[in-house]
Amino acid sequence: MINKITKILKKYWKYLLGFIAVLLSIFTINKIRKRKSIEKIDKKINDNGKATEKLQGKVEEVQRQKTVVKKKVVAKKKQINKTKQQLKKKTPTKKRTTSAAKKNILSKTKKK
Repeated sequence: MINKITKILKKYWKYLLGFIAVLLSIFTINKIRKRKSIEKIDKKINDNGKATEKLQGKVEEVQRQKTVVKKKVVAKKKQINKTKQQLKKKTPTKKRTTSAAKKNILSKTKKK
C-alpha cells in the first residue's frame, strides 16, 4: 500500500506542487483584491465624511440666515401694525364754517 502511494507521488509530484502553488496564488490574489477594495471603500467613506461636513456647515449657515430673516420679518410686521394703527387714528380737523372756507379760497386765488 505504501509502495503504491510512493509510486503515485513520484509520478505526479510536479502536478501536486503546481496545484498547491495555484491554490496559494489564488488565496494571495484574493487577499490583495480585498485589501484594494477595502482601501477604495475607506477612501469613499472618507470622501463622503468630508462632503457631509461641508453640507453640515452649509445647513448651519442657512439656519443662521433663517433666524435673521425671521427677526427681520417680525420687525417689519411690527412696523406694519404701527402704521396701520396710525392710519386708523383719525387726524383731528378743524371744523370751518362755509364763510371761513370761502375767505380762505378767495385769499389764495386773488391776483396781486
